[in-house]
Amino acid sequence: MPNTNLIFEGERRGSASAAPGTKKKNRAILPLATAAVFAAVGGLAWLIAPKSQSTAYTLKIWNESAVETATIRNTVSATGTVELKDKETILSPETSQVQAVFVAEGDAVTKGQALAQLATADLEWNLVVAQDELDQLLRDAAMTDTQFEFSLKQQAIALKTAERNLLNAKDSLEQTQGLFDRGIASQSELTSAKNAVADATDALDLARLTREQTQAQHDIDLSNRASTVEQKKKAISDLKDTIEACTIRSGVNGRVYSLGIAVGDRVSAYSVVATVANPSDIQVAIDVSENRIGEVKLGDPVAVTVGDAVVKGEVTSIASSASTSSSSSTSTVRVVSQFAQAPSNAIVGASVSAEIEVGVIENALTLPRGPYLSSGNYSAVYVIEVSKAVKKNAAFGITDGNAIQVLSGLVEGDRVITSAYQEYIHLGEIGLSK
Repeated sequence: MPNTNLIFEGERRGSASAAPGTKKKNRAILPLATAAVFAAVGGLAWLIAPKSQSTAYTLKIWNESAVETATIRNTVSATGTVELKDKETILSPETSQVQAVFVAEGDAVTKGQALAQLATADLEWNLVVAQDELDQLLRDAAMTDTQFEFSLKQQAIALKTAERNLLNAKDSLEQTQGLFDRGIASQSELTSAKNAVADATDALDLARLTREQTQAQHDIDLSNRASTVEQKKKAISDLKDTIEACTIRSGVNGRVYSLGIAVGDRVSAYSVVATVANPSDIQVAIDVSENRIGEVKLGDPVAVTVGDAVVKGEVTSIASSASTSSSSSTSTVRVVSQFAQAPSNAIVGASVSAEIEVGVIENALTLPRGPYLSSGNYSAVYVIEVSKAVKKNAAFGITDGNAIQVLSGLVEGDRVITSAYQEYIHLGEIGLSK
């Protein structure tokens, strides 16, 4: 290690041998240098020390509002769609070809107005055949009735003949019996006379039975004929109805919302031809988030914004299950609202916004909504205190029109800056220009 003692000793000696005037001068400079150093350090400390926030920013122009109490409505906001309440779906009555179309989509129609015509040539030929079969059946029935009447007449004659034959046989038997009793007629003659009475009796019974059989058979024929005639008449009536139905008509007054046929198309039986509905008979289907559906009940007032107009209504049905759309992971529940008076400018299928009033809050602390709520920090507001504004935490609740509910952090009468906070949201307090 080098020897430095001499160096330090030389310095001490050199200091000790300095001129007396020099010592006094150095002693005078030392306090001044020390003061300069302290001044420099103090200035640096002042520069790097944090400044009071009240002087960091001064706001010259602002909007403000006092916290007030008010009655506000608790609402559930959602979107919805205007839809038809009731609609008539018109089906094709027959498999056939479209012969004519009389309307277009969007046309207004009246009840009974023809919309389209299906070809009916085959049906009309079937009607001719069915009518001819009925006529032939009626002609055959007339002939059968005539034959029956003649049979009855013939059997009546046969019956009278059998009755006379029986009377004659009985007279002959009586005479023969008298002769036999006197010993004039033989036993064989008496037996023959008795047999003749028995044969005449059987003939009369047979004639009567034949008449009964003919009548019974005719009654059966009449019953079968009546059934067949009714079937033929029903078939003819159905054909006429089908032919009439091939002129497809509207069942209600309204508008054609869809038309699924064109001239020349072949349509199947019971396929959809058109949809007709009354455009004023509409409702709103609202998709309410599942986390708020518990607040909604039947009869709740609903304000529906259709275009620039707000239309009143009420909740008339609430679905029993939720659904999830492909565009959102949030489940919603379908709520239907009926209009108190359907708006004339509503378009079926149009999107609307809706507010369902689910309750009322009395004496709620409120502030007007404003850009301060869009500052990126909804729980912070600036409360005015004379010439400055101090940042305070606040919690907000529901909104009602232009008012927002204050849940905590503020009291009635507090004056709050309600203009934008973007320029000074990072500061705890700001100055206010006079």
